[in-house]
Amino acid sequence: MFQRGKRKRLARNLIAAFNAHDCAGVQACLAADCVFIDSSGARIDGRETCAETTRRFFEAEPGFHLAITSYTVVGEEVLMSGTTTARDPLVAKDRLWRAKIVQGEVAEFQSYCDGEPRLLARALAPEAYHY
Repeated sequence: MFQRGKRKRLARNLIAAFNAHDCAGVQACLAADCVFIDSSGARIDGRETCAETTRRFFEAEPGFHLAITSYTVVGEEVLMSGTTTARDPLVAKDRLWRAKIVQGEVAEFQSYCDGEPRLLARALAPEAYHY
């Protein structure tokens, strides 16, 4: 039970950092080998690369905001549902998120949505990351 509360708190901290557009706060929540997976299934690997991609995303979407309506802890994962606010209609949607929490850090963060996904991970990743 205690771990459930800690996992939920970390997920809330991550969402708060996203909403504050606080890249250092986002990075502080992440494991060194974390993985971000966008709703198209594209991946970004590693804390620094995820932080740089997040910074680029905030520049592209200055009004971005996550409104989480529910948090559910299942094992190591925190499942979240809610909506996003953004200029891009492919980003502003009802969504689901999954944060896998391992040893007090976010090891994986994945976004899910219905319809056409925005290919954010590849588009915003640092140039050296593209393959």
